[in-house]
Amino acid sequence: MLNRGLSALLLTLWLSGCAWLQPAPAPAPDLAALPIAPAQTLQLRFAHAGETHLMIGVLRRDADSLRLALLSPQGQRLLSWQRDASGAQMQSAVWQPPFDADWLGSRLAWSLWPAEALQRAFAGSRWTLQGSSQRRAIYYRKQLIAKVKIDGHCRLIDDLDAGYQLTITLADAARNTTPCPSF
Repeated sequence: MLNRGLSALLLTLWLSGCAWLQPAPAPAPDLAALPIAPAQTLQLRFAHAGETHLMIGVLRRDADSLRLALLSPQGQRLLSWQRDASGAQMQSAVWQPPFDADWLGSRLAWSLWPAEALQRAFAGSRWTLQGSSQRRAIYYRKQLIAKVKIDGHCRLIDDLDAGYQLTITLADAARNTTPCPSF
């Protein structure tokens, strides 16, 4: 009987070990390290499991927060995301995204913040940043989690861990974008 109990306990610990391997949320860089900027209109393309979803984003950085409103191509608000001193929050009434506020916030941070700010945020954690200002590699416990490529107005976040690709392109007031270079 003791062997069965011990075997069950070991099996449970072994199976739950997979949960221990999930990356902890990435530390967020200091909000003050991202310059205040006027609102920007963006085109966001989420690709996952063979499906692609285009969205419009309005990104605004003010003195106290970074905000992103995601809209459908027709202009319907899908969700509102905000990062401020209390952390990242997301509200959505009409769409339940397959990610949470921290996931979206970290991917935005990896592509928007200067590398030095990310290095400071990651210091003392199991997260690391390697590469250049245009090509970044994000690691958790030496495992490559994401690749980020930045070229002027285009940002590609290839989330290897979650299986997502997020392309962010700056758009003009008429929502026209310049094609991104071939990453």
